[in-house]
Amino acid sequence: MDFLRIRFLVPRHYSFAIKNDQKLNLDLDQRLLTFDVDTSEESIYRMYTFKSNDFDYKIDSKTIQKIIDALYLLCMESDIGILINPKLKSFGVSKSFLEEINSEIITNIEEDYIGAKVVPSESKFISVKPTTIRSSLDFGKFEKLLNKYVGLKYQKSEKLLRAIEIYNSSNYLTIVNRPGRFILLMSAAEALIEQPEVSKRLQNSLGAFIKRVGKLKIHSEERVSILGSLSSLKKVSIMRSGKNLVEKLLDDDKKYNGFAPSEFFSKAYDLRSRFVHDGTTETKFLNIKTIQMQDFIKDMIQSYFKKICY
Repeated sequence: MDFLRIRFLVPRHYSFAIKNDQKLNLDLDQRLLTFDVDTSEESIYRMYTFKSNDFDYKIDSKTIQKIIDALYLLCMESDIGILINPKLKSFGVSKSFLEEINSEIITNIEEDYIGAKVVPSESKFISVKPTTIRSSLDFGKFEKLLNKYVGLKYQKSEKLLRAIEIYNSSNYLTIVNRPGRFILLMSAAEALIEQPEVSKRLQNSLGAFIKRVGKLKIHSEERVSILGSLSSLKKVSIMRSGKNLVEKLLDDDKKYNGFAPSEFFSKAYDLRSRFVHDGTTETKFLNIKTIQMQDFIKDMIQSYFKKICY
């Protein structure tokens, strides 16, 4: 006998209105499964676990995936904010620990998970709860810093303030939602970047080509798209501009995931592009789960203020 177990996270400020002994009924290919519903709360999220009644038939992987996809799709009408992708999981129990326990106890003990999975009826789970960064600041230090910056003479930069705002916004997400944090942190870096214009010679060449494209007898939407792409070439790319800024702000002595700052930025920007376009969470060089993006952006922001504003 097996059972189906579904486990996911939602932000703490969202929840289901669950009655005592509430059950979930799910119709799977004319087979009705009934689930017990369990919930636990942490600092800024809730964990929901749905455990089905036992069954002796096969539920294939396509059906499991349909359940996971449906949990995301229903968010379009509910705003519940579900996270159920196993790749987002950033906590776990070591394999050696599990092997040691299973060698001494006659049962099936597994590492807990985010997702949906069919498991043997006798299965038990060991869980390490998802964490959120927690820190505190002495109020006296806060008061001292506030007075310091109120009285400090510096050149105000809207770019810096927007970068700090985006950087701070990343802290409103749990560590479990690492892709969201990563994209926000990359956006904070981009907020600091100036894109200078390319050489006059290249601008003139592009201008001439833009005029030729404007006269082509092609669909207007296609023409507008091409002209927009050509016009963007009049400025140095975000990648190149970002590397130039990083080289100006950070010393090569400091490493991030083993890379010098400008190389790290290049590889992080590549990961960002792959994630946004293909959903890829890791490359040969970096992984969203382990990337030192927060340290990198914090160092960039501090150095930007010291070297450009102060």
